Amino acid sequence: MTVAVPTMNRWKNFLERQLPVYLDHPKIDCVVICDETGEDIDHICEAGIQDDPKLRLYQNESVLGIYGNKRNCLLKAPTKFVAVLDSDNFFDPSYFETVTNCIQRDGSEAEKMIYVAAGNERLFLDTGRVENKIGHFSGMRINRANWNQVLETPAWNFLLNDGNAVWPKEVVKHMPDIPDEDIAATDSILAMRQAIQAGFTLSVEPGLSYVHTVHDGSEWNQTEAVSSKLLRMRNWRV
Repeated sequence: MTVAVPTMNRWKNFLERQLPVYLDHPKIDCVVICDETGEDIDHICEAGIQDDPKLRLYQNESVLGIYGNKRNCLLKAPTKFVAVLDSDNFFDPSYFETVTNCIQRDGSEAEKMIYVAAGNERLFLDTGRVENKIGHFSGMRINRANWNQVLETPAWNFLLNDGNAVWPKEVVKHMPDIPDEDIAATDSILAMRQAIQAGFTLSVEPGLSYVHTVHDGSEWNQTEAVSSKLLRMRNWRV
């Protein structure tokens, strides 16, 4: 499995803590960093870990935006399964043990599965408040048959615009190169919709959890009403 991290100015407080977790984990074969500006790569080099055999560093020639950089991560990953993980969130080592077990459980079906965490703990850095709004999706498998129904379910935006998932690398074939200005802070919903339309299934795993930080500038400050407005602007139903 590859852990692929799209990043821009996330070394301090985030990557400096999380990158060693990825590099030290026996279930992770490769760590891909796709850096929009190169500043995080500079910090990685200053920390002296740039020569780790698991680590592959890429500086984008131009700023791709959130969707484009995640797509770039999938393109750069060398393995069949890719955990595309936001650079400002925290993942315990048990996350990777659990998702490996999920892939083994599903056998050949895993090649059409996208795994997300039901235990998505949103940590508000300014107050310390923690919440999870997507527990009612736990255990669901979402595909073309029930995707439209999910879009009518409370907190659907927190599930689908989560931004962290384990994808089969092949899914990138169904993610077109789209300019960032056409995405409007709904990168993950768009990516999920493209995958669902192509016949993939989203598996909301009860055993997967992590800490999703909400900080100044975070897209997770986006409300459900804003997400619904953006949804109506585009035909994301299948």
